[in-house]
Parts: sequence; C-alpha cells; structure tokens
Amino acid sequence: LTTSAEPTVRDQVAKTFALCVPVLEYHRIVPSAEAGNSLPGLVISPDLFSAQMDALKAAGWHTITLATLGDDLLAGRAPSAKSFVVSIDDGWYDGYTYAFPILRAHGFVATFFVISSRIGDADFLSASNLTSLIAAGNEIGNHTVDHVSLPYLTTANMTSEVNLASDRIAQVTGERPKSFAYPMGGITNASMSVVAACPGMEIAVTEWKAIGETNVGRFDVPRLEIGPGVSAQSLLIMLAG
Repeated sequence: LTTSAEPTVRDQVAKTFALCVPVLEYHRIVPSAEAGNSLPGLVISPDLFSAQMDALKAAGWHTITLATLGDDLLAGRAPSAKSFVVSIDDGWYDGYTYAFPILRAHGFVATFFVISSRIGDADFLSASNLTSLIAAGNEIGNHTVDHVSLPYLTTANMTSEVNLASDRIAQVTGERPKSFAYPMGGITNASMSVVAACPGMEIAVTEWKAIGETNVGRFDVPRLEIGPGVSAQSLLIMLAG
C-alpha cells in the first residue's frame, strides 16, 4: 500500500502518451548551382526530394504538420497509421519555389521553420510566401529571431529570441506558431522551459536522430536529418525501422 502523496511509477506511466511518428529534417531543397555557400550535406536536389516523396506516397505514407502532432500528443490521440512530418529549417526561398510544388503535387504538407528577422530578405521566404503556404495547409514554425543557439544566452535573451519570433510570425501570418526548432540543436532544461512558456507553443524539435514522441517530452522531439546521401529506398527503410 502506498501512503505517500508522491505519484507512483504506475501513475507516471499512465500519464505518458507515446507516439512513433517520423519527423524528417530538411534544410535546403534546391539545385546545387543555387545553393551558394550552404553546407553540401544540407542540400537536397529537387529531383531527389521528389523521388523521396514519390516513394513515401506509393508506400502509403501521408503527412501531418508538427502542430497536428502536438495537438495529438496533448489530446492523447494517435494519428492515422503511416503519418510522418516534413520539417524544413531556416526559411530559405527554395522552400516555396522548389519544395512546396513537390509537396503539393503529392498532397503533402510541411512545417517550415522560419527565422523571423529574415522574413522578406533576399533568398528567404517573403510574407506573401508564408501566407500562401498556410493557405495550402502548411505550418509556419518558430526558429528564433536571429538563429542563435539558445544555451549561450541569458534567460531574458532566450525569452526575447523565442517570444519575439512568435510575435512577428503571428503579425505576418495571423497565426501564432505552435512548434519550435532549436537552432543548431541547442537544447538545455532552461531553453526547453523558455520555449514551453512561449504563448501558444505545443511542441519543439531537436536534432537528435531518432523516431518517437511523448506528451511529457514534447519539447524534446527527435528528428531524422535527411541529407543528399539518403536515397528514396533508404528513406523508406529508415521510416519502417
């Protein structure tokens, strides 16, 4: 018989709801001739991205946004089988010019993580791009104001980087972000607390390479980084595993 007011292990397990939805991490989907100084390992050709989406569609996979995944975790609700998330970091223009048409052709959606200070800058997504993406069912997520690694900042500066980015995205799109991506994977208990406290925020993704989410750990969700060496067949195997 337990007399302590502290929850038992069984109580904790009962409150934990787990899912196994693959979250794919992309950065640039652009011809190499247009990639500029981007790291080659972060650049996927549109042809390869299209082949990957072809293979997933043919195998019965379908997309949800990270916001939907966050809603499901909070509600204790499982999405339909073979759901996966496409996340695209940094808000480069090619997310709209190259990735978006391919996604739309497959009936897929994505979460686009934007750096709020770069909205409308040359080579980055414009305000009209963001509203068009949302109108098509995509999600705009928070990737801070200046793309800085949060653990190197004071709590006050972390809060500004996160909250002001959400404010700016809401100003542009009319929708406050529900999802966050830690720049450069910089995550600590302090940065997680700041993100979790940001109004409207439900879920955050890291650069840990794994598949799986829980409601209690939804601000530390792993992803699978997809580089140019990941063939369509390799991606199918990754998701199946």
